[in-house]
Amino acid sequence: MRFFLLSLILAVGLVGGCDFGGGIQDQVRDQLEDARQRWQEQNLQDYQLVYAQQRGETIVDTARVFVRSGAADSISTSPDDIPDDELLVGTVESFFALIESRIGEEESQFGANFDTDQGFPTSYDATFEDERRDQDIITITLLESDGNNQQ
Repeated sequence: MRFFLLSLILAVGLVGGCDFGGGIQDQVRDQLEDARQRWQEQNLQDYQLVYAQQRGETIVDTARVFVRSGAADSISTSPDDIPDDELLVGTVESFFALIESRIGEEESQFGANFDTDQGFPTSYDATFEDERRDQDIITITLLESDGNNQQ
């Protein structure tokens, strides 16, 4: 399984704007979809996603997202003065969407890792050749909840 993750990182990192007949992009998309399918098989609708991120110079030590019925119900951050529009993801599905949006994008190079059992993204980084700020996300923990928000 370690080889799978390493090959995904290398393939994703190389994809950026390169299109070798769509082959590498197709492989990366297939690996992403395999991870997404493993996540969806968990059928977790109520959970807490805790992650750290850096977007350019803006660092979020901890973003704690409470997800209920598959949608972000509430978010708390440390530091607590981080504007909502600085956060890169809310739900696990939005994390997948962010990664997917990089595939085939000519202005970026990125890498991603996924949990081997549950499939959710565990890390993501992207660098950009345009005016966008570089992005990094590391999943700290993902906890199943009973649907009752506890902050």
